Amino acid sequence: MNYSFTSKNFNVNESIKNFASEKIDRHLGRLLPQNTNVNVLFIEIGFEKKVEVTLHLNKRIIRAEVSNNENMRAAIDEVVDVLKKQVRRYKNRLDDISKKNVTFQEELAVLPNNQEQDNEESGKNVKIERIKSFAIKPMDAEEAAMEIELLNHSFYVFLNSETEEVNVIYKRKDGSYGLIEPKY
Repeated sequence: MNYSFTSKNFNVNESIKNFASEKIDRHLGRLLPQNTNVNVLFIEIGFEKKVEVTLHLNKRIIRAEVSNNENMRAAIDEVVDVLKKQVRRYKNRLDDISKKNVTFQEELAVLPNNQEQDNEESGKNVKIERIKSFAIKPMDAEEAAMEIELLNHSFYVFLNSETEEVNVIYKRKDGSYGLIEPKY
């Protein structure tokens, strides 16, 4: 795997880098292709230690972040556990989808073939239980944020009156808003 380490407000030494790369290799090495790019970001804000890991696969990005008040090594342990579950879930779903849709077989062929499956995730299929359709109104992002508050939703889909493209505005954990715009 190809590692890239960055940090904010934290001095990353070689022992932390080695610990992170060995932990990721040990737990995810047999689940991912050898040429996977792995970006690891270490952040320290006060007593809070945060680790963000992004896996760049052929057609997908898998990301996890964990905050821990103890130490950076504990945060690395936790983020690897989260990533392991996400990668297994991804592989299981990809395996199920590729049986029905040939276009996903190529993506599955790139991943290492092993029989290790997560009991919790095996046999689960994505089931869409409800389909909702609505008229998309042209508005600006501030008006969409007001709609979120009025409807008490966590996200809102709208037609941006400035760009004339479909956007999604969402409420973040800290109470601020995020905007998703399409990129072509």
